[in-house]
Amino acid sequence: MHSKQKSPGRMGPTETAKETQMRTIAALALAAFALAILPGSAPAGEGCKKFDVVSHIFDTADTDGSGTLSRQEYSDAGLERYGVAFDEYDVNSDGEASFEEYLDVYKRHHRAEGEIEV
Repeated sequence: MHSKQKSPGRMGPTETAKETQMRTIAALALAAFALAILPGSAPAGEGCKKFDVVSHIFDTADTDGSGTLSRQEYSDAGLERYGVAFDEYDVNSDGEASFEEYLDVYKRHHRAEGEIEV
């Protein structure tokens, strides 16, 4: 007897909203990475699309809508799996990562892939 596999992109009956959110954030992060490094994926003048993806990742992870990411929100979103610890984003050590802090670190890690237009 074969077990059915859940198709990607669809929430299964046992998947929680948090799991769906984490999968969405992972997909958005992958899209931002692709826009940043794949040749021809972000033609000149399309840095704003990178900004929109990065902004959406941040906003999706900011579950309380405060405009900052707490250590818990960062962890819950699974963002540490991309190799950057929360403390690197929390530049001023206030326990929160503002969008500006998040964007600055993102730009630093993706400098060679092109600019993000703001």
